Amino acid sequence: MRIHYPGSFLKLLLIGFAFAIFPLLWAFTNANIAFDKLAEQSEITIYNAVRTTRAARTLQEQVYLMERSIRQYYVLQDDALFMNYKQADTKFDAAVVELQQLTAYRPQLEKIHALRQQTRQLNQLILNSIGTQTTQLDFLDTFSRLTQQIETIIEENNREIDKTSSQLTLAAKKTQRNLLIQSLVLIPLALLVAGCIAFMLARPIRRMDKAIKALGEGYYDQEIAIDGPGNLRVLGQRLDWLRAELKELNEQKQQFLRHISHELKTPLTAIREATELLNDGIGGSLSVQQAEITHILRDNTIRLQRMIENLLDYTKLESIQRKLDLQTINLPELMAEVIGAHELSIRNKQLVIETISNLDRITADREKLTIIMDNLVSNAVRYSPDLGHIKIRSNEDKSHFIIEVIDDGPGLDKADQEKLFSPFYRGTHLHKSLISGSGLGLAITKDLAEAHDGSIELAPSQQGAHFIVTLPKIIKTDN
Repeated sequence: MRIHYPGSFLKLLLIGFAFAIFPLLWAFTNANIAFDKLAEQSEITIYNAVRTTRAARTLQEQVYLMERSIRQYYVLQDDALFMNYKQADTKFDAAVVELQQLTAYRPQLEKIHALRQQTRQLNQLILNSIGTQTTQLDFLDTFSRLTQQIETIIEENNREIDKTSSQLTLAAKKTQRNLLIQSLVLIPLALLVAGCIAFMLARPIRRMDKAIKALGEGYYDQEIAIDGPGNLRVLGQRLDWLRAELKELNEQKQQFLRHISHELKTPLTAIREATELLNDGIGGSLSVQQAEITHILRDNTIRLQRMIENLLDYTKLESIQRKLDLQTINLPELMAEVIGAHELSIRNKQLVIETISNLDRITADREKLTIIMDNLVSNAVRYSPDLGHIKIRSNEDKSHFIIEVIDDGPGLDKADQEKLFSPFYRGTHLHKSLISGSGLGLAITKDLAEAHDGSIELAPSQQGAHFIVTLPKIIKTDN
């Protein structure tokens, strides 16, 4: 599925950040709104509770003051005491009005209303008795009943305050639970959005990394197309331009190497044939010194021919696909053929070749395996000292064939080992290095081993070089 990207990498980042932060901002805003409502509700509840409690306490205080003042007045007939009664009655009436305004519970309102009616009736009786000589003051017992009613009202108000407080606590818990649920939903959603944006960012970068890696490994045929933000697409187009340039440059290099190899091979063949004729005495018998010079010419023309053939093999490997012609190979027979090709050099150096083969049959490409073994044996013969010893061992484990070539030559410097299989690398110390010459033999060997999904490595050795070739028993091939 094609993903539609914005015009720039920065724009994609900003859009991704906005989409990732939006659910969190929404949750934060909801939390603020919910807590603001709870705070406002709590403030109103506490304020009303305080006013209700204060009004109820005022009723208690004023009814007590009213009763005490009026009783003292009837005994002492002091107008100041009657004025105290009137002031207490006024404050009592104001407290009743305030309590009515604060109370929303209907039965409670009815009780407050009845209290107010009884107070007015009592007040009227007291006013009617002023100025008379009556001694019937039984109506003053109403104050005790009023006190009991006020206590009942206070208890019910306290219960209502407790009930409202409990409801507020439940509302706070419900809000907290809702916010927790929102967080459990929105945080994973934000992470999912962030993950999608990260995928959208990483996808073109991974493709670009893969394309750069392919260029580094010399694969120039696959067109590079980066599907991403605009500036990454432009970068992908530039990479594809670079791929085309590298492909053209590589083709020119291959063409040059092929041409120069063939051009060198033709005169070299003539030189070698002439040297062989001289060596065979066709032009007349040679003196000892002339024979020695001819021998030097012959050996160096063979060495130069070998280098040119390696160069041709290497250009062939790079210019064609690494297709395998797998077949069952008689390994001892193949080893004998390879050793036989170097028989003259082996006899001249008086080398001892020890072949230890625990494999009779091996599945591989015969031509490529022959080149692998020929390069390794050639190196071993070339760098083994006179009267030296070369071991060629073959074995197998559960899933691989293993071939080892061991010599007792000078070995390799540590500085050369890291770049041992690099093309055209000839080593830092040519008199000790196995890479003298064109520097292509081991590079070709490595490429051919990897074409079999195998590997070649240099094993640690006290003296000489110890190469191990590992080939899988089951090779994946498209052929």
